[in-house]
Amino acid sequence: MKSLLLCLFSATFFISACHKTQTSEPDNLLIGKWIEVMPVNKNITQGISLKENGQASSIGMATLKYETWQVKDGKITLTGKSIGNHQTIDFTDTLDIIEISPDRLILQKYGTYQIHYTRQK
Repeated sequence: MKSLLLCLFSATFFISACHKTQTSEPDNLLIGKWIEVMPVNKNITQGISLKENGQASSIGMATLKYETWQVKDGKITLTGKSIGNHQTIDFTDTLDIIEISPDRLILQKYGTYQIHYTRQK
């Protein structure tokens, strides 16, 4: 009986450890400041800062204020406030994670629109 309980405990521990590694690794890779160079003017950059605690903030965007982020099923969900025309509107935006590496992040929406970010050092 003791060996059966030990086996069940070990299997449960192993499964939960594997699951935690798989879900936390992409999150850890996303943490940091990500910017894109604007095609119209190469001197202007904008982007997003993704923090460990699920908090987010905008980089170079006064009217789009990111507040939180989370990852699930290969998608990143960003929430925040859009500010303009004397009103503030809450938003939630979900994008597919197409590519992620230590220095590059590509997000996609609607299967066609892509945002290419590089990690800001």
